[in-house]
Amino acid sequence: MRSPSLCPPFAVLALSLAGVGLGGAAATSLDFGVSYAPGSSFSQSALLRLDVQDVSLAGFTLGAGASSRGLDLSVSRALVLSGLGALRARANAAALYAGGLSGSLDLSGTLGPVALTVGGSAWSAFPAAFDPLARWAQVAPDLRASGSALNLSARYRLSRELVLNAGGTLNSQSSALVYGEWRQGDLSYRLGLRAGAGVLGLTAGLSYSNPDSGLTAALDGLAGPNTLGLTGSLGLDGALGDGSSLLAYAAYEPWRSDSQTLRAGVQASVPAGPGTLNAEARGGWSSAAGAGFGVRVGYTLPLGVPAEQP
Repeated sequence: MRSPSLCPPFAVLALSLAGVGLGGAAATSLDFGVSYAPGSSFSQSALLRLDVQDVSLAGFTLGAGASSRGLDLSVSRALVLSGLGALRARANAAALYAGGLSGSLDLSGTLGPVALTVGGSAWSAFPAAFDPLARWAQVAPDLRASGSALNLSARYRLSRELVLNAGGTLNSQSSALVYGEWRQGDLSYRLGLRAGAGVLGLTAGLSYSNPDSGLTAALDGLAGPNTLGLTGSLGLDGALGDGSSLLAYAAYEPWRSDSQTLRAGVQASVPAGPGTLNAEARGGWSSAAGAGFGVRVGYTLPLGVPAEQP
C-alpha cells in the first residue's frame, strides 16, 4: 500500500510545477503521466507524475518533476564556440520520498570532425523505484540496487561517408566498443569489436533512415566465443496520422549481467486537442527476475513559450 503521507507532498509540488508552467516562466511543455508495472516488488507499483520542461533561466535550461514517489531536477547549458565547435553540459538529480538518490552528469563537445562525450552516474536505489518501466529500456540499464558508472565515447569523421567510433563503460561489467561506420545515402553500415568483462565478439549493424517517408530502422548483432546479442528498432512518423510517431524495439543480450536479458517496447504519440497523447508498453525477461511488463500513458501540453537558446 502506498503511504498516505506521500500524497500531500506530491499534491503540493505538482500544483507548484503546474503554476510555474501555466504562469509562463518560459517553459515550453507541461507533462502529465501515469506508469504501472503489475507485480512490482516495490511498495508502489503505480507512479503518477507531473513535470515541466525547457524552463529558461539565466542562460540555463531547467526541467523539474514531481511524482508519487519522489522529485527530480535537470539543468543543462549549451555554448557555441564561434568557428570552433560547441559544448553542452547536463546534470540530473532525483530523490525518493522513501529514501534513495540518483544523479548523473553528461558533458559533450565537438571540435571540427571530432566529437567527445563523457558521462558519470551514481544511485542508491533500484532504477525501477524511480521509474517502473526502467528495467526494460531500449538502452540496457544497470539494474543494481546501488552503484556508479562512467561512460566515454568519441567519434572522428574521416570523410562525409566514413566515421570512426570508440566508447567504453566502467561499471560492474566494464567493456569497450570500437567500430567503423560507412554511410551511403539512406543506409549506414557498421562493423567493429566489443570486449570486456564477460563479453568478446565482433559487431555488425545496418541502419536505414528516410526523412521523406519518416521511416527509420536499425539492426545490430554481436557474436563471439560464448557471446551473442541482437538488437533492433523500427520507427515510422505519421503511421497513426499527421504529427504522430511510432517506435518499436527489441533486444536480446544474454551477456549483460546487470540488465534484463530480453527487452522489448512500443511507443506511440498522436496529436490530441492542444497537446500530444503518449502511450508506451515495455516488457522483458531474465533468468534472475523472470518475466514482467509495464505501461505508461501521458499527455504533453505545449505552453507556447519557446525556451531561450544560448
